[in-house]
Amino acid sequence: MSKRTRSQAGHGKGYRAPVRRSRTGWWVAGAAIAALVLVGWVGLRGHGTVRATGVVGTAVGDTAPPFSVKDVQGQTVTLAAGKPTLMYFVAAWCSSCAYGDTQLRQVYDRYGHAVRLITVDVDPQQDTPQMVAAFAKKYGGPWPAVLDQGERLTQLYHVTSLDSSYLVNAQGVIVYAAQAPLSAAAWDKRLHPLVSRAGTA
Repeated sequence: MSKRTRSQAGHGKGYRAPVRRSRTGWWVAGAAIAALVLVGWVGLRGHGTVRATGVVGTAVGDTAPPFSVKDVQGQTVTLAAGKPTLMYFVAAWCSSCAYGDTQLRQVYDRYGHAVRLITVDVDPQQDTPQMVAAFAKKYGGPWPAVLDQGERLTQLYHVTSLDSSYLVNAQGVIVYAAQAPLSAAAWDKRLHPLVSRAGTA
C-alpha cells in the first residue's frame, strides 16, 4: 500500500496556468464548472439517499465489509448496524490527520450519542499503540482508536492514502467516502440526515 510521506502530509500550493480567453478556453472552463457541480451533487449523496447495491464492497451504496478488531485499549471494535459509523484512517505523525481528528471531536460533541466514531492508524511500521493512544488523547476523543496491525482494515477498505474516511449508515451501507479531511461543518451536513433517519426508524 502506498502512503503519503511526512513531507506530503501538508497541503502545497498548486501551479495556476495563465487563462486563455478563447472560445476553446471558455468551453473548457464551462466543462470544468459542470464537473464541479456533478462532484458536489455526488457529495450530497452522503446524506443517506444512496441506493444500496446489494454487494459487500467499498463503493458508495455497497454494504460495508464487516470486521472485529482490538483497539489500543484492548477493547473489541466491530462494525454493527443500528447507528451510523464514521471511520477515519490516519497516521500518528500526519499533520492533516491531526486536523481531521480535531474536527471529529466536534462531531463527537454533537453526535457522540448517535454516531460511532473509529480512528484507524494505518502505519504499524512507524506507530506504536502508545503513539496512537497519545494521538487520540491530544487530537481526538473517547472513541476507539485502532492500530491496524497486519493492515487488515487498510486492505479490507482498500485504503491507499491517509485522511481517507468512510461513512456508513445505520443499515450498514456506505453513504459517503472521502480522501481528505473534512471540517466539522461538512460532516454535520452529512450526519444530521442520517441521525434523523435513525431516530425515526
